[in-house]
Formats: sequence, C-alpha cells, structure tokens
Amino acid sequence: MLVLSGEGHTMRRHIILGLALALLGGCAKPLEVGSITEIKPNTGAKGIDVHEPRRLAGHTTAPEFAGDQLLEVRTYTVKDGEGEVELAGAACELSAADFKAAMQTPAKVRVPLYRGQSSQLAVSCDLPGYQKRMVTVTAFDVTRNQRMASGSGGGLVGLVAVTAIDAFSDNSKNEWRYPLAKVVLEPVAVKASVAR
Repeated sequence: MLVLSGEGHTMRRHIILGLALALLGGCAKPLEVGSITEIKPNTGAKGIDVHEPRRLAGHTTAPEFAGDQLLEVRTYTVKDGEGEVELAGAACELSAADFKAAMQTPAKVRVPLYRGQSSQLAVSCDLPGYQKRMVTVTAFDVTRNQRMASGSGGGLVGLVAVTAIDAFSDNSKNEWRYPLAKVVLEPVAVKASVAR
C-alpha cells in the first residue's frame, strides 16, 4: 500500500483541483434572463392560447391547447481556444404562423403548446458586428423520447419491448416541448483596405 506524505497529499489535491477546473472551464454559467417576453397573437386572441377564437367560433380543426412553455432564446459566437461563448444584447424576433415576439438575448418567451400541432418557430437575431442569423425550432414529443431512451438501456430486447408498448399507447396526450433556441452568430468579415 502506497502512503503519501503531507507533500504528496498536497500534490494530489492540486492535480484533482486542476482537473476539476479544466472540466468546469468548458461549462460556463448561462447568462441571467431579466424578464419574460409575451407573444403577440395575430388571431385576435387575448391570451396565450392563439387558437381560442377559432375553437369558440366552432372550428373543429383548431388544435387543443396543451399549456405553455418558457422558451429560452440565447445567442453565441465561437471564439478560438474558448469554443462557444454566450453573447448578450442581440435583437431577436420569434415568428410562428399565428404569433410573433421581439426580445433581446438572453430571453425567455412564453409560447403556447399544442402537442403535435405546435407551430414551428423561426428565430432571427441581429447584433452589431455579427451577421444576422435565423434558426428554426420544432417541438418534440418528450413522453415518447423518454420512453424510447429508457428502452435503449436494455439493449435490443428492451428497445423492442418499448417499441411495442409505444405502438399500443395513446400518444395523443403526450407532453411536447420546444428545445433551446440557440443562435450562433458569426462576426462580420472585416475587409482589409488596400493602400494606394
């Protein structure tokens, strides 16, 4: 058995501390969000449920309201040696078929959820010194994803069993969510002036 002296313990602590700091260095804390942005429906709705006026008018094709979510909108850039670095202050617009919102990053936007009929979201951001960029965000079936992930841990047999369970499940009431709206901005290329 190896016994370390006091100096050996100190050295081991420094190595462990160094490794911990190296691992945490790539995990920068996200910037704080100051307020929540509300959407502006273009359907005549007064609240978050943008399809409520259609349902009240008797439209049977209007999707069922399944609640809301605070969607995070964040902007990043890639820096040499640092990887992705979060940027604050980008002016962003979120648009969907029936609503829109304007915010400044980092932001949280309250968006409606309609399970599998949730709108695809387009998020475009602009920040001086960077190229304007747009991303799309699509809601996903959280319940089904979790079910499949739990089955994949059991190998092929587990995956087959979970697939069979999923096929016989009523997925019409599953929970749906949007992922993070992550917009990576590229700096505007600086043109070198040619001396005459």
